[in-house]
Amino acid sequence: MNRKKIAEVGLVLISIFIFSYMVNFIWESLHAVFLYKDHDFNAMKYVRMISYVSAIDGFLILGIYLFMAALWRDMAWIWKMNGKQICTVVITGLLMAAAIEYERVFVARTWSYNRLMPTIFGLGLSPLLQLSTTGLWAFWLSGRVLYRREKPEGR
Repeated sequence: MNRKKIAEVGLVLISIFIFSYMVNFIWESLHAVFLYKDHDFNAMKYVRMISYVSAIDGFLILGIYLFMAALWRDMAWIWKMNGKQICTVVITGLLMAAAIEYERVFVARTWSYNRLMPTIFGLGLSPLLQLSTTGLWAFWLSGRVLYRREKPEGR
């Protein structure tokens, strides 16, 4: 892999992480009031917690991106996502979120939902949809920012 290609891949990964972090920070901020039972919402603790979980979500979405790139053998797949790719992102995000939520709610009992959180099989609806939704937004935004002017090499 030449330097230009390495730089392009690095830029894609950084872009996806930044957009993932930003979109997840907003999502976490909006749904946290429904998610955490008995949370005191101290501002310093809250912002630190939301920042941390948004970074974790950013890395999970990077994992989804890399899984998709390996599956389609195309590091620039976000340039023009097709229906199969979108469905695969949604399914992957749902499975990852379900596994994380199940482990945190039922096994480790790290958190519980308050009565305002709609649930499916005991898992919160908002957290279940989060990785798929924010991942697609991050991929779409990154694709538009990185590939808005020219077609990537090999396409």
